[in-house]
Amino acid sequence: MSKHTSFNLDGIWKFLLTAILFFYALTEASNILIPIVFSIFLAIILNPIVNKLVNWKVNKVLAIILVMIAIMIIMTIGVYFVSVQSKNLISDLPDLTNRFKAFLDNLAVYFTELTGFSYKEQLELVKQNTDKFISSGSSFFTDALSATSSFLTFISIVPIYVFFMIYYKSNFKKFLLLMANSSGNDMNDVIKEIQGMVFSYMSGLLIVISIIATLNTLGLAILGIDYALFMGILSAILTVIPYIGIVLGALLPITVALITKDSLLYPLGVVAVFGFVQFLEGNFITPNIIGSKVNVNPLAAIIGLLVGGAVWGIIGMIIAIPMLGITQIILKHIDGLKPYALLLATSHHDHKKPKKEKVVEETEPKKED
Repeated sequence: MSKHTSFNLDGIWKFLLTAILFFYALTEASNILIPIVFSIFLAIILNPIVNKLVNWKVNKVLAIILVMIAIMIIMTIGVYFVSVQSKNLISDLPDLTNRFKAFLDNLAVYFTELTGFSYKEQLELVKQNTDKFISSGSSFFTDALSATSSFLTFISIVPIYVFFMIYYKSNFKKFLLLMANSSGNDMNDVIKEIQGMVFSYMSGLLIVISIIATLNTLGLAILGIDYALFMGILSAILTVIPYIGIVLGALLPITVALITKDSLLYPLGVVAVFGFVQFLEGNFITPNIIGSKVNVNPLAAIIGLLVGGAVWGIIGMIIAIPMLGITQIILKHIDGLKPYALLLATSHHDHKKPKKEKVVEETEPKKED
């Protein structure tokens, strides 16, 4: 009994040490790994289009280049329209700042009447926080410059990764088959299942973002909120962060409505628009377009989001769900790790297969008789 207990403790310590080293490595190598993982997802999405062009007798290299050029053109058009609105937002920033100050003054008066906390004390508190913000300004701009540099490196290296991942995809597949050290049937099933899941999830996610961006923009435009296109697209992109993305996306248009409109009906209208779009997204849009392609339960998803955010920030939160889906697929094909796959999966999918097996077991003796 004691030997069994010590063995279990030994296994737990090894697992914990391995997990700590693994997540430490992920954090330290994030600048290298994030572009690679993002490129893998992008390559899986673009691969079927490249295959279609190759089937039409287009040279493989040319097919990859054409697909990537098309993607870059689409992204450039999108960035252009968004930049026009963001440029207007920046040019109107002084006026928005004055309106925001007036809003704060009115809020301060209301706060004084409500709590008795004097206006002079409020100004002193604001002054102290402002001094702290200014003192940290240099580090803020340093971080912003570093982030810009990282982003430029990201967008320059990802196309190169994607090109070679698609071009040498057969080599990667053979590598995985050899590493599996088996007949290859199981590994082929795993690869196909992962490809299908990632493609369905990512392509479906792009469609969902497009629909949400259209609905958000129309809703904000109908309310007469300024910069509707920019904020509609931005909020739609933020929805790729499950659970909290919709809240983050709604904060900017609500703030703009508060400081640009004289009535509280406008920010309430923004809340109503985003609430309605969220209702449509959660109950109709996402279930019908993405469906249950990623077999991950909500508890595992929330934990995955927290871990992904802690390790890789926003990018980690965005790719947490498909990464959990890939992990679940791999675990369920390994006999000794199937219980862990069950922890990640939803119960809906797990109860279907045993029923089929029972039917087979019951019908086979009847055929023999």
